[in-house]
Amino acid sequence: MFKILIITFLGFIPFLQAGVYGSLEFGDSRETVTKKLQSSELVEQKLDSTFFGRTGLNGVFKCKAQLAGLSYHLYFGWDDNGGLNEVTLRSAEVPMSEYGSSIKNAWSEADTLFTRVYNAPAQNAGYPSQSDFKNSDILISHIWHKGSGESILMGPGISKGKCFLAIRFVNRRIQPVRTP
Repeated sequence: MFKILIITFLGFIPFLQAGVYGSLEFGDSRETVTKKLQSSELVEQKLDSTFFGRTGLNGVFKCKAQLAGLSYHLYFGWDDNGGLNEVTLRSAEVPMSEYGSSIKNAWSEADTLFTRVYNAPAQNAGYPSQSDFKNSDILISHIWHKGSGESILMGPGISKGKCFLAIRFVNRRIQPVRTP
């Protein structure tokens, strides 16, 4: 088990040490993001480029490395000037019956990995129970800070009777919200 965990970590570490994800940098244009991902060894393209105008880039690129046996697709956010301001790695959706097993296992492994790379999180709210999901699709349990102006958020999600893990890289510092 420990050997598998180390191999999984080694597959994910290259994207943690470079830019936002591999060679992607905040502020990159959609064209630059597309070119970088098409030449990246970290992802594979799951849709022909001719359809990008119709579909956009969201969900088109899949990470080659898995975390806790789950595959991840990339989703993007853009600022008003068309620059990259967010990258989300979203795991494959699994049945709700796996919320307390495969999603929790991926959540735990990601916690260990990001804490090893970025130190203790600024927020660690623990693993939310299914009953905690009221009006939210994703409940952010962790926040790590990367430098002074970037944050990494992680949490499980539930949508349409399926569950998943989301890991978001954003180009702003997000402070934890403390509740009494």
